[in-house]
Amino acid sequence: MINISMNTIVEQREGIDTTDIDGEKAMMDLEKGQYFMLDSVGSRIWEIISKPCAVKQILLELMKEYDVDEKTCEEGTVEFLEKLNEDGLLVTK
Repeated sequence: MINISMNTIVEQREGIDTTDIDGEKAMMDLEKGQYFMLDSVGSRIWEIISKPCAVKQILLELMKEYDVDEKTCEEGTVEFLEKLNEDGLLVTK
């Protein structure tokens, strides 16, 4: 498992079915038979990483869209991406 840093490139892993439900995302990993639910911020991150993207670019997008300071944004985003990575939902480079 790779440690996620500001320069890590992340993107969605293929094979995850996603449906929007009231601003949140319901996700199903058909390969593993797992179900995930993302809140609105997690859903936005998931949209951003539909294409390969450096973590620092994700932070810039989120700080434009949400009233959040850089430190809080970085901590929350990295923690979220590490969880997605643990669950096998990311491709990292």
